[in-house]
Amino acid sequence: MEIFKNIRNSQRLAKWDIRPIDVALFICLVLTFGYALTGLLARACEILSGEELPMNSLSFLIVSGFGLQLGCLAAWLAFSVISPTENENQPDSFWRAVKIGVLGFIAAYLAIIPTMMVWRIVLDTLNFEYELQLPVQLVQNGGSNIEMALMTLLVVIAAPISEELVYRGFLFRYLNNRAPLGLAIIITAILFAAIHQNLYSFAPLAILGAALCVVYRLSGNIVSSITMHACFNLLNLVLMVYFTPIEA
Repeated sequence: MEIFKNIRNSQRLAKWDIRPIDVALFICLVLTFGYALTGLLARACEILSGEELPMNSLSFLIVSGFGLQLGCLAAWLAFSVISPTENENQPDSFWRAVKIGVLGFIAAYLAIIPTMMVWRIVLDTLNFEYELQLPVQLVQNGGSNIEMALMTLLVVIAAPISEELVYRGFLFRYLNNRAPLGLAIIITAILFAAIHQNLYSFAPLAILGAALCVVYRLSGNIVSSITMHACFNLLNLVLMVYFTPIEA
């Protein structure tokens, strides 16, 4: 099919000239900044509120979420300074990348819906017990206007930016042109799905992860996968009021 030929032949992502040691450095930076910022934000909120944040509260979820996402962003910026490389990509323009991201979201969601249904049937048949994750329960139970606004900001803006920089902007970009295209996409998609720690959402999120790699490779612009990821999270957040969403 023409679309698969375009994906395979797309050269908008040039080979990234970094070493395996740089990969280890980036992972260390993500873990260090993520842990440090999560702790600092939690401590700051406790000082301002005068009480300890319960770990099963929406406030703690928001604070830890921002800590992790901002940690990933800080790690990306620090890595760019410590290990700078020339960007030889040929990316699409901003608005074309946004368009590719929106179209990619529509196409991917059409594949995710049947995948989710089949995957759930398989797991139910194998007698795996479905449990609604605590973050989903907390959001569905609602919170103050400020908490819900911050949660929306976290889910729709912060998470798509930081996760795309890590999984597509770093991991997939590193594997692209170093491994067969299919293997690079599969590795990135599996790690992306696994990090969410939800067996029932694993297959749908793997499909999403693969689609995010595809739109990034097609456009050469990380804006495309950020846009697609943001659309997915926004729709999920809206559906969360009525249905059990695919956590991302």
